[in-house]
Amino acid sequence: MPRWGQRRARTALIALVCLAAATAVRAGTDAVEAGNAAADPAIVSAWRTLRAADCARCHGKDYEGLAAPSIVGFARSQSREMFVTAILDGNPPRGMPAYRDNPHVADRIDDIYRYFAGRANGSIPDGPPSRGK
Repeated sequence: MPRWGQRRARTALIALVCLAAATAVRAGTDAVEAGNAAADPAIVSAWRTLRAADCARCHGKDYEGLAAPSIVGFARSQSREMFVTAILDGNPPRGMPAYRDNPHVADRIDDIYRYFAGRANGSIPDGPPSRGK
């Protein structure tokens, strides 16, 4: 193989190793973040918002369903967009109020979704999220 071919192959190999290392580091960071999701102050705030809105009245104390369906199951089976639309627009004929005009809910909708997505994938246990240390 000509000398320039060896350089090109070595450069490609180095790039591939760097890419693999960066991917592994990012995956490790994601795992740590997922493990600490319940300690995230935004998640704690989202949980408090859910308690203040009294979602548990219909969806159960752990949001797994009661008179209304499981919000955790809904987050597991629906896209983020469908989840957000369901919370903000509600379904008044079925008894689900709209929260678009409630700034406490509307301003925290991304964190509320993160809370339920974490519950759905198991990275956040049921019950009050921890406040971290």
